[in-house]
Amino acid sequence: MKRWFVLFICSLALPAQALTFQTRMEDVQWSVEGDQFACRLAQTVSGYGEAVFIRRAGERPVFELNAWSNLLRPGRVHVYNQPPQWRPDVRNQSLGHAQTVDNEPVLRLPHQQAGQMLAGLAQGMQPTILGDSWANATQPLQVVVSNVGYGAAWNEFQACITGLLPMNFDQASNTTISFATGGANLTSEARTVLDTVLVYLLADEDISRIQLDGHSDNVGNRLDNRELSRQRVLSVRDYLVERGINDDLFSLRFHGERYPVASNQTAQGRAANRRVTLQLEK
Repeated sequence: MKRWFVLFICSLALPAQALTFQTRMEDVQWSVEGDQFACRLAQTVSGYGEAVFIRRAGERPVFELNAWSNLLRPGRVHVYNQPPQWRPDVRNQSLGHAQTVDNEPVLRLPHQQAGQMLAGLAQGMQPTILGDSWANATQPLQVVVSNVGYGAAWNEFQACITGLLPMNFDQASNTTISFATGGANLTSEARTVLDTVLVYLLADEDISRIQLDGHSDNVGNRLDNRELSRQRVLSVRDYLVERGINDDLFSLRFHGERYPVASNQTAQGRAANRRVTLQLEK
């Protein structure tokens, strides 16, 4: 049995054996900050660093642990929700494992575990990271996020979230607009996609270039398909320009059938190839 697992079992039975970093109840402070692009819910962990829940526009919350001086040895750690000491009748809730690294952030957890941590806080639990310590090879180290004052902080975090854009830069910069066979007119589905992208484009003043690439399937001849891909690009550009996007931002390319993303031997593949891709630069 691996040493870290033995230490974990021991720590559950005798929590005092672990080197613990946790802010005293009377000193716990949550902070919420953000804008339309991202919201942060953070708590300073005394002596260690900062525990942060981050929700970017268009995504679910993730968790990051930042350290002023990293005392967690890089490697596998256990993540769990533990009850406060005054609730001995409640058992720990294991949230699985994760990997710590020797840079910032020390730990990053995906939305599944971050969501379980947030749910635990709402139930009065304390999210905890348990792993090996740099300082003492025989003593585990745990970082505990306190639940004190969480309710008010969560309400403030939710208020920030309601102001987030429907998507973030990465999502907007990987947008694909699909077209019907032989057509360059925007479908209702394509307009819906562009309307969502438009909200982001109008909000982000740092966008310096919008790259549009037009494509077609291989039905028909190459010259006609190249012209069709050009018309599709122009349809997308015109739609966005008419709604307030600066025409000078656009860079246009049209490739016809040269760069398929799927086989043209099937209807599904041909549908995937009839597209305009949108990419952004700052």
